Amino acid sequence: MSDNETRDRIVKDILGAAPFTAYETDPPRDPSAAYVLQDAIAEELAQDPAYGTVAGWKIAANSPALLERFGMGEPASGRVFGAQRRASPAILKAVGYRQFALEPEIAAVMGTTLAPKDSPFNTQTVLEAIDRFVPAMELLDMRDADMPNVHLPDVIAQNISNVGAVVGGPGIAPEDLDPAAIRTTLAIDGDVRHDVTGAAPQHPLEAVTWLANHLASRDLTLEAGQIVLCGTHSPIWYHDGTGEIVLEMSGLGKASLTLE
Repeated sequence: MSDNETRDRIVKDILGAAPFTAYETDPPRDPSAAYVLQDAIAEELAQDPAYGTVAGWKIAANSPALLERFGMGEPASGRVFGAQRRASPAILKAVGYRQFALEPEIAAVMGTTLAPKDSPFNTQTVLEAIDRFVPAMELLDMRDADMPNVHLPDVIAQNISNVGAVVGGPGIAPEDLDPAAIRTTLAIDGDVRHDVTGAAPQHPLEAVTWLANHLASRDLTLEAGQIVLCGTHSPIWYHDGTGEIVLEMSGLGKASLTLE
């Protein structure tokens, strides 16, 4: 199968919420090839009004345990499309997903653009470029992917299952963030299902700094107004059916989503 045929098949699968198919390569696809394919797929998805232009980025597998599990030397990144980025409180249709899941995360809201020509970036430059950190839920459609056994570059190629984000607030100034002190709770229909403190996979400032330099290496720009999902505070949280989901992060605020 040619690269264009693979791109077209994956775009069709994503738009139709078809079961995840890796479309493996031999030898196995490496991260560089995965990002080339992700970029090509993103160009096609951006033409669909259900996706639109890029409004942010996600970081995945950025804990030491996940890096070891997937055999990766650095985290992975994907896009958040504008039509799928929603302010809290958000209301969505449960039937719009094949296999809905979410991840509670700290998100950085960028106040200043970080362009490739100005790289490499250090943490002080990135700190000054972040407007605030806010609570957010990354939205995922896992499409029945066998995550414990996937080859991560095959997932990277398909934008790491992202189907948007719910962005809450009010947030906190970047210099005031202490991730070790943040208590994260996730409640479904009023019942707290997840309660953890200090669960950020890495310091969000380090996460955004990595992403800015990673994007610059691909000649991509982290733009003012975009968000960066800095890594999950729980394992992938699968949810079947309707319900109200509320994420609270101490000092940052909350984000809520109702699935109808």
